[in-house]
Amino acid sequence: MALSRRSLLKGFGWATAGLVVTAGGGYGVSRRLALPYRGVPTAQDASAWLRLTPEGVIEIMMPRAELGQGIAISFRQVVAEETGFPLDRIRAILPRTDLLPPARATVGSDSVRDFAPLLASAAAALAVVLKRAGSVDGAPPPVGFRVLATAPRLIDAAAIREAKPVSLKVGPKRIVGTAEPTDAIRAIVTGDAPLFADDIRLPGMVFGAVLRSPRLGAVLSEVDDAKARALPGYLGLRRVGERALVAAESRGALERALAALVPKWSGGLSDNADIAALIDVDHGLSKGALEHIARDAHFAPGEAFADLRLEVPMAAHACMEPRTAVARFDEAGKLELWTGTQDVTFIRAALAQELGLSRDLVTVIGCRVGGGFGGKTLCMVELEAALLARAFGRPVKVQWTRLDEFREAFHRPPSSHRIRASLATGGTPDGWHHAFRSGHVMFTSAAMGPVLQFAASFFGDPGVLRGAIPPYAAARQRVEFEDVRLPVHTGPWRGLGAGPNIWAMETMVDHLARLRGEDPLAFRRRIIAPQWPRLRRALDRVAALAGWGALQSTPERGYGMACGVYKEMSYAAVIAEVTRAGEQMRVTKLWCAHNCGLMLNPGQVQAQVEGNLVWGIGMALFEDLTLAEGTVAQTSFADYAVPRFSDVPEMVIELIDEGEAPTGAAETAIVAAAPAITNAIAAMTGKPVLRLPWRADRAA
Repeated sequence: MALSRRSLLKGFGWATAGLVVTAGGGYGVSRRLALPYRGVPTAQDASAWLRLTPEGVIEIMMPRAELGQGIAISFRQVVAEETGFPLDRIRAILPRTDLLPPARATVGSDSVRDFAPLLASAAAALAVVLKRAGSVDGAPPPVGFRVLATAPRLIDAAAIREAKPVSLKVGPKRIVGTAEPTDAIRAIVTGDAPLFADDIRLPGMVFGAVLRSPRLGAVLSEVDDAKARALPGYLGLRRVGERALVAAESRGALERALAALVPKWSGGLSDNADIAALIDVDHGLSKGALEHIARDAHFAPGEAFADLRLEVPMAAHACMEPRTAVARFDEAGKLELWTGTQDVTFIRAALAQELGLSRDLVTVIGCRVGGGFGGKTLCMVELEAALLARAFGRPVKVQWTRLDEFREAFHRPPSSHRIRASLATGGTPDGWHHAFRSGHVMFTSAAMGPVLQFAASFFGDPGVLRGAIPPYAAARQRVEFEDVRLPVHTGPWRGLGAGPNIWAMETMVDHLARLRGEDPLAFRRRIIAPQWPRLRRALDRVAALAGWGALQSTPERGYGMACGVYKEMSYAAVIAEVTRAGEQMRVTKLWCAHNCGLMLNPGQVQAQVEGNLVWGIGMALFEDLTLAEGTVAQTSFADYAVPRFSDVPEMVIELIDEGEAPTGAAETAIVAAAPAITNAIAAMTGKPVLRLPWRADRAA
């Protein structure tokens, strides 16, 4: 009998639930690994999210990071609705571990769905407390706000029982459901107030960096800093494990010092590393079934009516704000750290573990994040800043360069897909087989050492699988995949696997309609499974929005559509107009229908949809991260193409609210944007786009 990794795991007695893994620490001592907090928020947690100042201002201790998605203003609207306080007397305090109960990372478009109802209940309870004290609609109570603000517990159990929150509904004369501008919009535009980690200035602060290898996986053998020691402002070099830490009095002095160092490196990734060969789906299928089976119906290759192989490259997060952290130790050895992160709770845990500190000696202060997209979830620049601050005894700021962002961060994994489909009489799908291989997403090697990588290898990476189960009816479905450990770090990227997986599926669906000579809208409407009526309605709305019946593709201008379900909770349908511009393709208009249920702030949802649509343009036409000479080839935005303002077309967006509970908007539209664009190109050329991004020098 063949021994699988899963049977080996069971033989060792390891269980899939409650897995505890230890890894060799310093000097061979085993230590527990810091893992992300995944607790479900509770009403007790929510009661600690609200404070009242003596001046009569309600402060929200934000359990979610502000990434530009507008969650701060949306939560302020919820509290205003329940308490009657005006918005200008409700303040959002960004996440910090000394004021906030543990909270899970701001990922997955779950902030409104999972946190807003609890916040509404806590705010309603606060309103009860205020009413008892004689305060209505923000008016000072007879005893003043100071008495309430200094109470040992602001929101008591009786108030929670008595409260009846009503904010999660939209109606006339309400604050919830209005398009209020994002928090700190003036400071974002003018820069007149500190918002981001790079805005932090501390007395005695210096600037630091970690020496970077020119090749992935290379090890520093030695470094000569004789030339750097002659430079003004150079503070020295410290070796901590395999890291070489460098500090200087100013950014300029740091740059000059790094340029003067003479390091020697050994090992690293070879020049001929072939990522495409490692994820080749057909190579995997040649050995039999892929390792992880999500749908297990039988499908024989010979019965396929259509058979496509599709390829998705690596892609960078390409956030406008590079990773930045400022660290300071006090005389008692307590660490304060400022950073733009999606997960202050995990950063604190990871720092405490790596530095050998108890968690109560570490405070992480979250700043506004200038773009995260899943990329600012791990402890990377934060650990570097803390190590530098400890080594040099000064507050230290570390800001990654754009080159660091490309070569040291983790990226969207490449993936290779094979989709086969068969149709019954009348064109109804009978069989669907989607096989794919991908680098890791959730089980990223950027955060997992060898031991944990081994443990994770027994389970399918849920981030790789996301979005791969089709919303279309087929009598037989087979979905199988493998996650492949690659020599370059891959990990969470906007929407995880949903973007690549749904792009592949929607390419096949459009191809099937074209082979049958059937209208893509009519074909999709006919085959959407009955449990997804909201998806069908989103398709109908976007078709009406664009006037689909009157749109005719030509070799010079094409129209394509796509739709998708994100995390089985939110829905998007997109129609794209693409125009040929010489040897290039240009997106000239996008229509989108988007349904994420109730919207606390439609203006912020609109902005999220717009961002996802632009992201889809990048997926379809621009973004392609490659390797060369043992490292990431791209070094800046000069050679890593992303959409510019000139590439952004007219967008017509309809936000659908049919009375359902709120779900998520931050990643939904990405699932339909890229395939709508490539399907428009296919409508022009008659050939499906089989590899992202589309390029004129490729046949498809």
